[in-house]
Order: sequence, then structure tokens, then C-alpha cells
Amino acid sequence: MKDFTGRGADSFYWFQDGHLQETEANSVVEFPGIVICHDFWMIRDALFDRTGTLPGKIIDVDEFRISISGIPEDRLAREKRDVTTQIGQYGAEQEVRNTYQKMFNKGVPFDAAVVAKAAAAISAMYADLCAQASANGEFDRFFSVEVPAYRLLQLSMSSGVLIDTSGLSNKRAQAEHDYFLLLKDYSAKHDMPLETPTRRAIEAKLLKEGFVLDEVSVEYLLEFVPHERDFGSDTMALLALDTARRVLGSLTLSTDNVRPVVDVFGSRTSRVQLRSPSLQNIPKQYRSIITARDDAQLGYVDFDQFEVGIMAALSGDEELKRLYSAGDMYELFATTHLGLVGNRKAAKQLFLSYAYGMSRKALVDAAVALGVDRQKAREAFRLFQRYELWKKEVCSEFQRTGRVATVMGNHYRRTGGGQLTGKEQRSAVSQVVQGTASLIFKRALLAVAEADDIKVVLPMHDALLFEHKLAETPQRVVCIFQDVMTDVLGARVTGKASISDFADRERTVFAPDNSSL
Repeated sequence: MKDFTGRGADSFYWFQDGHLQETEANSVVEFPGIVICHDFWMIRDALFDRTGTLPGKIIDVDEFRISISGIPEDRLAREKRDVTTQIGQYGAEQEVRNTYQKMFNKGVPFDAAVVAKAAAAISAMYADLCAQASANGEFDRFFSVEVPAYRLLQLSMSSGVLIDTSGLSNKRAQAEHDYFLLLKDYSAKHDMPLETPTRRAIEAKLLKEGFVLDEVSVEYLLEFVPHERDFGSDTMALLALDTARRVLGSLTLSTDNVRPVVDVFGSRTSRVQLRSPSLQNIPKQYRSIITARDDAQLGYVDFDQFEVGIMAALSGDEELKRLYSAGDMYELFATTHLGLVGNRKAAKQLFLSYAYGMSRKALVDAAVALGVDRQKAREAFRLFQRYELWKKEVCSEFQRTGRVATVMGNHYRRTGGGQLTGKEQRSAVSQVVQGTASLIFKRALLAVAEADDIKVVLPMHDALLFEHKLAETPQRVVCIFQDVMTDVLGARVTGKASISDFADRERTVFAPDNSSL
């Protein structure tokens, strides 16, 4: 039972043999088995502050339910529902559910009898979820990957991310300045109102530009479809800056240590997402506010052309394998196959549009609009015949079985019927590719955490920020990333990763020396 006043009066109870037993934080973190609970994020920091650690194995039943359901709407609806919406089917009567919810939120006094009934239903819910996970092929992945990754990241966020508060005000001002400059240019270039565009405004603009929204998401159109005046990229850049200034504004000058809430299964494909604050959404030019502790320093390792390597391995396409292993795949595709010398960004956008299912005609038209010869464009998108067959195989499985899964589960369940829509086909391919990427990343996280001289600081989608003291450690992390990717993909490709800059290097302006004028 959380103490919302922040004075440390949190209470902990075991449910055992049908009864509640009050206990201490040390008893919780030292328990040798699995600690089953709900809304773990609410008690996480209280446990850590009292003991300096967390339980060895933690399962939040709501997270368990969402991660094995295969239904994206479960994740989207999570913030609107709590565990009391689920335990009715496990024996908790409506009155018990209503009272427990009020009690949990400190609306009514604690009642051990009511809590025991709710706990009995939660226990039954856990047993049923285990059975579902086993039946759906999710059991091994959840317990061998998701559970340890959950504990690792919750522990990392409990210890906090160190913020340089002395530079925070400057970064806030810089973000505000950059945002309004970009907004002014964006408004003039795209004939949009002088405000952050709403989803409805973006949809209206896309419709006006001739895009059809029935079969694709707005996010897909912005990220993967080329636009004549670069509307997609410009919109994403503006939205990213708006998010950055809000995240920076949410940080306080009163503390140099922030403890984000972490959703280890934060998307349909199991991508890790942070919130309160969402530090992953701070662009590079403002990230220097995140610093290392004591005499440690920060290292940052990222997979190289991650999606392409996964696509090459899963499909077995020899041309994809060759481009991936030869170097910078997008640069090679731009110069060798499209004739877009010096335009890696456009080549990447075109390739990913192709890879996730844009029609051949739309691809060729988009490439021509970017200056590619039409015949050259046609030939470029005929190169990956085995990948084309693999996409069809994925969609056929989705059509036939109503679900599609990655390596070790993480399935996506279809809710409709009939022939697959274009959007469903893209979602199926995305689930397999990006869901596999998530599995590789979490396996890499767990392997990195086993190594010496490494403290996990921040997962950044497919990259990792960490603290270290030894000069050779970042290269060791690169090797771990590469080895894990190679292993998960059965050595069908050799994983690639590299050290990169987490933040843009600070620019220093020097006053001129008068003697040299």
C-alpha cells in the first residue's frame, strides 16, 4: 500500500495460505522465488530506497497479461484500466473490486478482508496467465527474457539517471529557441498554422496532398513515404522538438537524479519505453544534461543497420546479406542501385518503405520524384526476390492462422477476418522484424549486465547508454551486441554494432586574439 505523501510510510503484505501477513521491504527483496504483484512501478522506488535493491524476480500481472495477449489494444488501453478490471473473471465480486480500487488509491481505509479476496483473485489470474503463456508459445520468452530484463531495467531506473542541473536551464532555453525557429520555417514551407500540428491537422494535410489514409497509418506515411517537399521528415522533426522541450521542462532544478517509469513491454513489438520523464525522446543536441557518476564516464553503443540485418537473416535473401555485410547498406543502395550519390537519407527511406510493404508502383514513382531514373528504380526493387517471397510467407501465415510471431513468441493476433488489408500485411512484417529486434536488444542488455565495469543507464530503442571506468569497456559492449545478434539469428548474418556519440559535442566559442586581427 503506497504512501502517496512521500514520507516513507509504505506498507507491504504477503498473501499466503489465504491470509495477509504484513512484512518489511527486506523480506520482499530477499524472497528467493517470484514476487507476484500489480502496479510494481508504484512501490519500486520505496523498495529500493529502503534496501538498495529489488527482488530477484518480479512479475507484474498486468504487464504479464499485456505482453502475452498479442492484442495491441491491450497496451493502448493500459493507462485507462487497472488490475480491478481483470480480477472479476477470477472470483472477485464487484463490491470487492470497487472497494479494493478505492483502498489502493487511499480513498477508503485499509480492510484486510477485502484485500485478501482481491489477492486471491490476483493469484488465480497469475496461474491462468501462466497457462495462457504456455498454450500461446510465450512462456519461455517471458520467463527467460522479459522477466530478467524487467528486473534489470527497473533496478537501473530505481538508482536513477544523473542530470547536470547546472546546464538544464540553458538546454531548456535552447530547445524553446530551436522549436520556435523550426515552427516558423515549417509553417511557411508547408502552409500550416503557427502551432504544433495536431493529428487531425496532419491527416488533413496528407489528404490534401493526395495520400490515402484508409490503408496506412499516419506514422507510416510520415516515416517511410517520401514527400515532395519533405513534409514527413519536417513534421517528425517538429514533433520531436516539441516533445524534447516538454521533457526538458518536466525536469526540475531541485534534484540531479531522475527515476523514470519504464515499460519493458512498451509497444506491440516489445520495445522498451520510458515515461515520467521520457528521456529517450531527447534529441542529441540536448542530451549533454545526462552525466555519469563519480569517476565513471558514459559510453554509447548502437546496432548498425539493425533492421536490414534482421531482414536479411530471417528471409535468407542473398543480396540483402551482401549489402548488409559489405558496409553501410543504405549508402551502397543509394550509389550502386539507385544512382542517388550522397543521398543516403532518401535511399534509407525508400528501402524501408519497400521492406515494410509499399506498392511497387508507389515506390518507383517516389524514387523518380527524388531524381532516380525510372528503369533504374524498377530494377532496384526487383533485386530482393527471396525477401519478397518471405514477406508473402509471413502474410500467408497471418491469413491462415490469425497470428504471426517472432523468434521465441511475441505474437500479434489478428482481430478481424477476410483478406488481409495492406495495413495488416505491413503490421505482420513489422511485428516479425521489429519484434525480433526487441528480443535481440533485451538479450544484449542481459549479456552486458553480466559483464564487469558496466552500469546500464538508459536504453535508447536499439542502443544503450552505460557507465564505465575502463577505456576498453565500450569495445567489449560492441562485441557483446554483435555476438548476441549473431547468435539469436543463427549466424545467418554476423551482427554489427559500433560506438557512437550519445550527445552532440558542445561547441565552444573563443574570443579572437587581438594580436591576430
